[in-house]
Amino acid sequence: MAETDIACPAMDVYSYITDPANWEDGRPVTDPGWTLVPRGRQPAGTTWRESKGEDWAILESEPGRRWIVRSRGVGDTSSVTITYSFSEVEGMTHLFRHMEIEVSAGAAINEHARAAFTCSKPGRDVVTVIKRVLEASHQVVAPRVAAPVSISRLD
Repeated sequence: MAETDIACPAMDVYSYITDPANWEDGRPVTDPGWTLVPRGRQPAGTTWRESKGEDWAILESEPGRRWIVRSRGVGDTSSVTITYSFSEVEGMTHLFRHMEIEVSAGAAINEHARAAFTCSKPGRDVVTVIKRVLEASHQVVAPRVAAPVSISRLD
């Protein structure tokens, strides 16, 4: 589990996370060159294939509130379910990410792999990158005005 607060609207966070083009090998792209115009929102049941060959399916899609996706391993011996929850609080978006890994009783997992899942901090790294990318994209520099602009009142 991992969470963070991001200084932008929940729909922008949702739009970034739910666009597979912003992901590479299960990691958020740090410089996607995206705009804040959301691409088509995909409904539950939509599937796509990641660049490394994993198939993903959208289980739940509630724009600006929740997105749940699942990937199944070969022969359904394992699955990864990731839930993203979004809530706007005082001008910030609170992002919560929960990843659940299920492995069938017959699947062989070596101790090295088990330790890697137990001790790693990938979820925290993912939300940190998402926060950095989104907040950097919201930095807008207002043009400087050389002289004050006068506004005439019409009577």
